[in-house]
Amino acid sequence: DLQKGVRSLTSMGNLKPEQIKKITIGGNTTMGHLLMGFSCKNLGVYPFIPVNISTITGSFEEILGKMEGAPACPVILLPGISTYVGGDILSGLLSCGFDEKEPTALLVDLGTNGEMAVGNQNRILVTSTAAGPAFEGGNISCGMGSVAGAICNVDLTDGTTKVQTIGNKPPEGLCGTGVIETVSELVKEGYVDETGHLEEPYFKSGFPLGTNSRGETITFTQKDVREIQLAKSAVRAGIETLLKRFGAGYEDVDAVYLAGGFGFHMDQKKAVSIGLLPKELEKKLVTVGNSSLAGAVRYLTDETAPERCAKILDRASEVELSTDSAFNEFYMDYMYFEE
Repeated sequence: DLQKGVRSLTSMGNLKPEQIKKITIGGNTTMGHLLMGFSCKNLGVYPFIPVNISTITGSFEEILGKMEGAPACPVILLPGISTYVGGDILSGLLSCGFDEKEPTALLVDLGTNGEMAVGNQNRILVTSTAAGPAFEGGNISCGMGSVAGAICNVDLTDGTTKVQTIGNKPPEGLCGTGVIETVSELVKEGYVDETGHLEEPYFKSGFPLGTNSRGETITFTQKDVREIQLAKSAVRAGIETLLKRFGAGYEDVDAVYLAGGFGFHMDQKKAVSIGLLPKELEKKLVTVGNSSLAGAVRYLTDETAPERCAKILDRASEVELSTDSAFNEFYMDYMYFEE
């Protein structure tokens, strides 16, 4: 796929392979290991020691394999900070300029693993929380990826349900943003209480959102509510723990950068309404999209980027949430839905 991408870009831009001078890759530790052919065995076994998360530089063939007409240029795999805060997050920190900021900022990359960082040019704390796949439509009864037909917007008013789908296609299921929207609306309308209980008559059969192309009802169930509770609590607890360990309050945070495709399309007000993000930081939220890709581009175009990445690595340290007592307390507190 990477080779296909290189061929596509060169053909689209009418470029010759010899015009490509450098290729940079920003990805998480698992993807980097798979790309390099490293064993992933220890990534899932305590103490989760990676084979190599330092900067890796090689030829096109060494990193990306043999390809006819391959460019004769170096390929650079960006380094990770820790096993679960990989090169994609370092790349995001670079793109957001954490190494140059005097005020404290927060980076949150929402996905199956909710990676986040808080800090400035002097000090950075990072962590990763196992949010689960709910933000990407996984483990949801009618969940699906962010493709055409996925419900991405939900409005419940006076018992009337209105939904919008990606591409305005007939509804087929719920993507991650649709999950957030559904929960927010169910809580707002009183169908789900603050403990996450889906009220009757929907407790057993689920709340209907529409009908798919096979004539099946698209529902949001009690189990789905629990899935998003677990996910949003893990992310919020991670944010709160990082801030606590950094010694910062909401008032000290200058900006909150929301990264990733999910963060880009998410309705921020609805995310705040269910407690996924602190309402005190709502006006400081900045959507940055694919910060990993943006950082990879920065690495290609900024001559000081290698030095800047080295500075980020030197300033960054990881907070291990599994052994942090504050995280466990926050996790229970934020399981509830805020009104």
